[in-house]
Amino acid sequence: MLKGLIVCFAVLFAQLAVLHVIDARIYNSPQDARQTAVTSVTPHKDEKEDEEEVQS
Repeated sequence: MLKGLIVCFAVLFAQLAVLHVIDARIYNSPQDARQTAVTSVTPHKDEKEDEEEVQS
């Protein structure tokens, strides 16, 4: 039983190490998703302004 617990903890720490490396690579990548997700919002025109432009 003790041998099984040691194996489980070894596998757990190996998985955590791999996930840490993957996370570090994604976080430090030059094409960071947080930088590319910046969008500019254009304000909508009022309906009255649209109607006036159509009538002109």
